Amino acid sequence: MDEIEYKLNTGNSVLVVNAVEKLISLIKSKFKPADRKKFVLENEELKFLREKCSAKETVVSLTSCQGLLALVELGVLEIGHTMSTIVTLLPTAHNYSAIISTMAGLLILDLKSRLVPGQAYVCQFSLKSPQHPFITVLEKNKTAEDDVLTQMHALCTHPDYIVSSNSLELLRPVFLWLTCNPQHAGGARPWQLLLSLPQCRAQMTLLLSCLSCQQICNPKLIERAFDAYAAVADTAIHRRDRPYVVALLPMLARISNELIKHGRDPRACYSLMERCLSLEAPELLHVASLTLLLLADNLPLTSALHLHELFNLCLNITSKYKCSSISLSAFIALSLQWVHMPSYLTTSALKVGSKILDLYQANDYEDRLDMPNLKTNKIFEALYYTDNRLSVTFKLNEIWERLRDNPDKLKSWLGAIEEVNGAMKLELVVFLIGIAMERRQEEWFEEVIVRALRIVVDAVDIKKELSVMLLPVLMYKIANDKSPAENVPNIVSIMTKLKAGKGVPTSFLIAMYTSLAETQVRCFPYLQEVLAETALGRPDELKWEVDIAKAAAVDRICEIRPSTHGLELVSTISSILNRCTDKAGSVSTSLVLRALASLWRGAAVAPPSTWRALDPKLARDSRVTVQCSICKLLSVVPALRVNTPEYDQLISVAARRLWSYMADSNQPQVVEAACDALAHYRVDDYKLKDLPEIYRIIVIVHYRSTVKLPASYCKTPADAARKPEDVLDYIPCEVWPEVFKYTNQQALAGVERLTSKLIEREVKSYRSGVYQPDGPAEPQGMGYLPATSVLRGLMDCFRKQVTSPSYDYTDAVLLSMLRTLTAEYPRPLPPVDLCFVHEALHKGTQWRSGGLKLAARQAQSVGSARRLVDNWLQAIQPESTEESEILLMFSLLPILCRGMPPNTLRGPLERCLGSSYSASTSLRAKDLEEQPLFVRQLDMVREALESDRIHDANRTLLSQIVENYFSVISDDHVAWPAYVQTCRHLSSKYLERMTSPSSWWEVTSEALRKASAVRCAVALTVAESGAAAPLNWLNELIDAQAGHIADQQYSLQCILAPLKAVKPDDKSTREWFLQLMARTQVAFKETDELSAHLYLCDVFILSTVVFSGHWWLDSERQLPVNRETLRVLLPGAAAALFEREAWRENTIQMLEWLSHSRDCVQHPAVALSCQRALIALRHSAHFAAHRIWTRLESYFGKQTNIDD
Repeated sequence: MDEIEYKLNTGNSVLVVNAVEKLISLIKSKFKPADRKKFVLENEELKFLREKCSAKETVVSLTSCQGLLALVELGVLEIGHTMSTIVTLLPTAHNYSAIISTMAGLLILDLKSRLVPGQAYVCQFSLKSPQHPFITVLEKNKTAEDDVLTQMHALCTHPDYIVSSNSLELLRPVFLWLTCNPQHAGGARPWQLLLSLPQCRAQMTLLLSCLSCQQICNPKLIERAFDAYAAVADTAIHRRDRPYVVALLPMLARISNELIKHGRDPRACYSLMERCLSLEAPELLHVASLTLLLLADNLPLTSALHLHELFNLCLNITSKYKCSSISLSAFIALSLQWVHMPSYLTTSALKVGSKILDLYQANDYEDRLDMPNLKTNKIFEALYYTDNRLSVTFKLNEIWERLRDNPDKLKSWLGAIEEVNGAMKLELVVFLIGIAMERRQEEWFEEVIVRALRIVVDAVDIKKELSVMLLPVLMYKIANDKSPAENVPNIVSIMTKLKAGKGVPTSFLIAMYTSLAETQVRCFPYLQEVLAETALGRPDELKWEVDIAKAAAVDRICEIRPSTHGLELVSTISSILNRCTDKAGSVSTSLVLRALASLWRGAAVAPPSTWRALDPKLARDSRVTVQCSICKLLSVVPALRVNTPEYDQLISVAARRLWSYMADSNQPQVVEAACDALAHYRVDDYKLKDLPEIYRIIVIVHYRSTVKLPASYCKTPADAARKPEDVLDYIPCEVWPEVFKYTNQQALAGVERLTSKLIEREVKSYRSGVYQPDGPAEPQGMGYLPATSVLRGLMDCFRKQVTSPSYDYTDAVLLSMLRTLTAEYPRPLPPVDLCFVHEALHKGTQWRSGGLKLAARQAQSVGSARRLVDNWLQAIQPESTEESEILLMFSLLPILCRGMPPNTLRGPLERCLGSSYSASTSLRAKDLEEQPLFVRQLDMVREALESDRIHDANRTLLSQIVENYFSVISDDHVAWPAYVQTCRHLSSKYLERMTSPSSWWEVTSEALRKASAVRCAVALTVAESGAAAPLNWLNELIDAQAGHIADQQYSLQCILAPLKAVKPDDKSTREWFLQLMARTQVAFKETDELSAHLYLCDVFILSTVVFSGHWWLDSERQLPVNRETLRVLLPGAAAALFEREAWRENTIQMLEWLSHSRDCVQHPAVALSCQRALIALRHSAHFAAHRIWTRLESYFGKQTNIDD
């Protein structure tokens, strides 16, 4: 050993080699294979050799390491143990090149030992564990990178084909570490080495894997990412590799945007793109439009310093390759803000920009199908998923190329975009502005432009800064409109000539001037001049046609500008009223009366003085249309009420006029108009003397004492002899039946509306004491109500006519009173004995339904009504009762459930539903001409459940009845849709009991389908109502459906609606999403069923896509849900969703889920989708902080073909 040590210390290479050779011989002579483990640990010569591997002398350490390698080749040492030994020497090593070269030799030996004929070599090392030895060296000593790269180059160019052909797989983790590690500074050498290797599938796959991990949106790594793409692009240009150049152009455009966003100089990127474009490849035609649209994003962000180069690049693209109209339009739209505010700093740039604008105005574009051709580029496809903005822009272009010539589908798609969340609208702004700037001439496209602008305006509400971008676009659109404001003088001049020539109908001219005055205030004097002239038009022109045109113009101007121009039109209104007094002038008069109402509402003229002037003339007008218009005019008066004598007199006069129309008119429409107008007045706005004599005199003549003076007015015989109308300042209740009786019988519906409105106000004013009359018995009448009570008059008259008919009132009048009494009021009517209703039930169908409805409404507070209804319900038997009677019961259900006890309702409801269900089991929807009885009954049950006024006990009853049918009715039954809609209004207790699989004896496919429909409908209802946590209704359904493969597609279809209905950024939505993550991961461990794994993944992916808004990037949005489409949309959707502020804190959970699911779910498409989503999320801080990037390598190792 002394001789060996002496030779090692001489520093002579020959002696050192000789010494190491002797050590190897000694070690080999003492080695016994049976004692290998003990020998390796205890042999002194071997220990000595290992020590010398860390020697300071380069020759000694290098030769000693070669000695260890030789011992491996001789079979003395094992490869794995020796590699571990070399790694342990790293802390004490002085010569890393020796250690690294030995590692390379060991890697070659390991590679050869693992080769299996007919199978591809798979590297055993990774980024984590077991970690690649070269990575261990790089982490221990950053200065060793050059030595590592030297050995990597040697391996890749090794003369042994076996080594060189498998070198990329052997070194894959190292390449990924050098190029993708966020904590590593990186450099050009790894890329140069990778690009210098012969092109093959493995090289392409590894290159794209490394490129896809570059964090172009990270301000700390953006320049490193650009260097990587620049290295690949330069090589592709040098090799004239067209597929690479085409694929890299859009990515370079995106990188330029990020460079600008983070304050870096983008000109090097622009220059590189210019070199790419100089390749003169025909394939560049298909990527030019997409690149231009991506470069448009730079315009709002770029500085004046870099604007010239940007315009130059885009001019090169647009002039060399005719871009699509949408891309060119979007670029021009965003460049307008620079043109709108020129500066000395941008003079040269705007000269170039103006050339692009000239191309746009010359329609120098070409609409092709670029995106399908671009999609065939496999390199682009691999990079497309790595960036959310690129994927969204590509998808928008793809949809546009498919829908741009289909009006219906295009409008439908834009309508759907109006519903997306704000974050997604901001993503679409550039594209939508491009649509707005399209120069297409089709008429239908105007609506498309309006819709696009509407969405952009909505986005401005979210982000105010967008107004700077939108304003120049709107100004440009206005300036280039077919009828811009600058043409107004020319239009007026032409119209003046037309007017002077008397060759155009005056009515046409007036309509034109009105349209002009609507949009251009300055044109109002021209309209005013035309309205004032009387000798216009041709001799054969019809006077009434001109008058209508003038009246319509006045009406329109008074409607939109009553306070500014309305007063100036008063003379025209007066002129039309004075002139249009014949039947032909009815429409004109009606229009100006409507205009006058607008002036009253706009406080342009005073109603009292106006009516005083008009009243004498209008009082004599007998035209039906005009009288209806007068009623509508007078209906405005109460809303303008002011506490002055003038207004009090106006209200009195107006009410008197309306009452006279009610009494005197033979036209039902006039009477109804008067009734509707009077409904706006309070009952104390008119007195007995305001009523026409037909309502008050006949009462005195026929009944003499019907309207008596109260005792307070009859203190002396002289006082008692006075006429009631001269004394009473109110309308006695006895008058109201006469109003029904003596009003035009064809207009009773108007009287019903009037009296119902008065009763509604009356009932609202009642105090609780009214509902508690004196005495144990129910009052026989409503005499305890005030003498002014409308309700008292109608109820007492109706009761009297039913019990002791005088036959003075026709059935039509009495039924009209009954409909008034049974109308919906905020509170029940005061109590009265309703035993008399029995006698009305047998007088006909209308009497019966009205009487039962009255009793049902009063059953809550009146015992006699409750008894009547109880007896009626018990008599209903589906076998003997007519269908109309059964339907009457169900139609009254919302009312019955307020006052009748459940025990009374249960029997008839269950009997009728059971009978109708049995009759409907054999029916099929396609054979039906009308809805089955069971469906109609369910609809009425639903209406009852929807009511918030029914008693809780009856709500329980209805819920129990509906629940019982869940296990009976099948999901293909004709009544199933109606049943689901009814279930939406059940309480959670019954819904859980019905649809919770955990409460079932057996979970069947049919039950799950039904539960899916019901639970998703309920979740949708909860979401639409704004209640908390609507998606919790889906949890148990999802868990149960995972185990039943047959109906999983149907389940996804059902789940979609509630997912779209919720607010995606709400806390409850995010909590549900996190719970879904946890539940899926638990399920992955508990079950090995691939179908369950796939279903849970698809639910999660569907949720991500819908919450992000990317669901709307599918132009068809087909049902059933396309699971393959969802997986394609996941990467961009995940990136978009977790960029939002509300979701950002949950990014790490998403990254962990994607990583776990990719490895657990044994399905290539799901694994690929998860891997792409991980890459799309690489810009988050958690990606580096939690070393998520190291997990990408395991999938890259499996990916042998970029077509997968």
